[in-house]
Amino acid sequence: MNLELELKRLAMVTLGSAIFVIGISVFIVPANLIPGGFTGIATLLQYGLGTLGISINLGLLVVLVNIPIMIIGMVAISKTFVYYSVYSILLQGFLIGFLDYQSPLFEGDYLATSVLGGLAVGLGASIALKSGASLGGLDILAQIFALKFQISIGYISLLINAFILAISLLIFDPQIAFYTLVMFAIANQLVDRIHTAYKRVRLDIITMHSQRIKDALIQNSVRGITILDGVGAYTGQKRQIMVMVTQVHEVYDIKRIIVEVDSEAFITMTPVRHLNGKFNRVILK
Repeated sequence: MNLELELKRLAMVTLGSAIFVIGISVFIVPANLIPGGFTGIATLLQYGLGTLGISINLGLLVVLVNIPIMIIGMVAISKTFVYYSVYSILLQGFLIGFLDYQSPLFEGDYLATSVLGGLAVGLGASIALKSGASLGGLDILAQIFALKFQISIGYISLLINAFILAISLLIFDPQIAFYTLVMFAIANQLVDRIHTAYKRVRLDIITMHSQRIKDALIQNSVRGITILDGVGAYTGQKRQIMVMVTQVHEVYDIKRIIVEVDSEAFITMTPVRHLNGKFNRVILK
């Protein structure tokens, strides 16, 4: 394990989680907007319990509603991904409980609240996803259903968020539901732009240790690799060019494996817009 890379990964997950919580606690929840995913479910649950006279901190509810999905994820999805996700969930629970705002930052200005909240939520989620973690159980649940039933991950997320939006429409003023939808749209667009605009990417790895890298990747990945011979223009040294196509969420761990073998490997990443031929789709790592 490369300690420097793992510490960097932990720092990025921490940063993403903190930005996400700012969007939730400072902008969205105080304005009665409903976050997406399991944080939104926790918010609705808090509201329902409040009508019964039961007061529970939102941070605690966020952790509780994610526990079953985290347990399932331990079995169905790579433990490394779930470990970082569990850390993110616990950090969110603590920060949301700490940043318990009672009044909106922009009183009555739902447009500003939904835009800034959506930007913060989308940016935080993007940073965490690029670092190989999720900010909640929705990502894990979507991956499990997508793999088992061959349903689009985006479609599953859309269904769950549509359910949350429908409930908010029944409970709250239609204006609240509309600005919740605006917030959803902004957050999802930002995640698409930063993290998942393209689901597959091509990696080109230039190295003098292709055999060792190939062995490490084949042992830890399902991806095929094509190896070409090359020569450095300035040094005249023989090198190998390794070409592989992978999913976006696998890139972090693949780069980690490569750097552990050859810290001087030159790696480039290019979006893949069209793909023909056999390509294995796998769950999050």
